[in-house]
Amino acid sequence: MSAWQSPASSPPQTDAEVGGLPAYPGARGRRRASPSAGRFHHAAEILWAGTIVALICVAGLLAIFWIQSQGAVAIVRAQAAAIREGQVERAYDLFSDDYRATMSLPMFRRWLRRQPPLGDIQNLRIWGRSVLWGTAILWGSFQDEVGHSYPVRYSLVRENGDWRIESFQVRADVPEPLPNSERFHYI
Repeated sequence: MSAWQSPASSPPQTDAEVGGLPAYPGARGRRRASPSAGRFHHAAEILWAGTIVALICVAGLLAIFWIQSQGAVAIVRAQAAAIREGQVERAYDLFSDDYRATMSLPMFRRWLRRQPPLGDIQNLRIWGRSVLWGTAILWGSFQDEVGHSYPVRYSLVRENGDWRIESFQVRADVPEPLPNSERFHYI
């Protein structure tokens, strides 16, 4: 073979002809990783893919629950707006049939008069939702015009395809008293 011959036209050379080195770096000269390292890498890839799939599933379930509860949240907001605007009949109509069977409209009016914060609902926030088989439970809070916060819990049911309020509870946010200085011992 001449020194100026094309590599494509020359016959293939063996490792011995090139000085015992492989044709390109790493072809056979590089040491192979142990089989356990390959298995670890494969297991890590599977674990990573499984984590991503699990996160996507959790996000999908949360989105489904969020969408399912939107109707219930809309009813709660509509009732809060009706109470704030003084439309007691409209607020009363958003209750379930069972609730209205046990509490008449005049009783509901009296109850509202004894709950002054409800007339001043300013900022209703729903932060917890649970929807299962035609029932929903919503947790949240609202503020009155002074800025006091009141925790609320609503229970809703589906009646004739629409959400209706079965019950709700309001609890005043009572601040803790100042510490009693007599309990402390001074040294």
